[in-house]
Amino acid sequence: MTTPKDPLDGTAELDSTALLKAASEAGSAISDRMLETFRSQHLLPRPRRTGYRGRTPVWLYPSGTDQQLACLLRWRSQTKDPDVLRVLLWLDGFPIEAADVRDALARYMGRMSQLIEQAVQGEVRELGLSPEDPGARSQAIDQLARTMAAKRGATPIPRRSRVRADDRAHAVALLIRVFGLGETVEGTPAEGDAAERVLGIAPNGRRRAIADTGPWLTGPPEELFSAADIVGLPRLHATVADASDNDLETARQTVVALFRHLPLAARMVSVITGQDNYTGLAPMEQIATQPEAVMWLLPAVTAMFKAGWDENLNTVTAALQPFPELAARAQAITEMPAATIEANLAHQPPEVRERVQRIINAAIDGKLDVNQPETP
Repeated sequence: MTTPKDPLDGTAELDSTALLKAASEAGSAISDRMLETFRSQHLLPRPRRTGYRGRTPVWLYPSGTDQQLACLLRWRSQTKDPDVLRVLLWLDGFPIEAADVRDALARYMGRMSQLIEQAVQGEVRELGLSPEDPGARSQAIDQLARTMAAKRGATPIPRRSRVRADDRAHAVALLIRVFGLGETVEGTPAEGDAAERVLGIAPNGRRRAIADTGPWLTGPPEELFSAADIVGLPRLHATVADASDNDLETARQTVVALFRHLPLAARMVSVITGQDNYTGLAPMEQIATQPEAVMWLLPAVTAMFKAGWDENLNTVTAALQPFPELAARAQAITEMPAATIEANLAHQPPEVRERVQRIINAAIDGKLDVNQPETP
């Protein structure tokens, strides 16, 4: 007679107790009820029944679920939106179905469209205008833009370039029309320049270069307004609805590079040069700490690939790949004895010594961290 095998022996699968322990070790104690919530939200895989211990059924989760749970809990410290969390976990390589990602993006795009429309209609009412007035909507958009442009403090439009107040408000109105409402705008060069400055990408993006490369921002500034055909919110919503599993998978690596590596690259450039927004990429520096950004990046990159921008996107993706390793090397410097660092720099010019010290200080302060959960 053989002895029944313990259903937990000899397997890398995990039971609920192991998951709860993993969560606690990650600094986030949760309950069985929370695990059930995560499963219902498609943020964790469902367990399978592997046998019985006595009369009690044994349910086990796939190997790696503890890593997925730890990553999920880290992201939940920044957002509780299950749609955003689902896309983040998928980008990090966990087994989230592409259909769930597509549905999450569609819902998010729909909510954003609704919020923008509500904001415009709210301004119509605030201004005491009639919704039937053909010019009411335009006036409401302009007023909404003036409010946003004048806002200070925790504003979604940081002030990184000097722009006259009226020009700033007009540029914000154009950006709302193009990117938020998908309207076709025939902007002038002056309007394009103002929009670039409001976004913080000009003038530095058109003036400064790194090493032997030229400035990354080229072409007429008014070309920005033609982007509505590709990355305006209505177009993004349509792109998501039509995206195949392969379309999303094609975009994944580039989105990871833009979300994780581009902010790191922008910070490293600022540290090395000692100047904020040296190449006009400062708007990207904090994107990795704004999880909702992936809900725009993934549809936008998918739309760009479908529009035939493969070569440009692949070039950007490849160019950003080395930055995590460069940041790791910078971090390694901080672990060297101070005497060794001093000896290595003893015969270097003052500008080199200053640059190395800036890198060391930035690494110690965490400015060169990737700011993302590790990919499994």
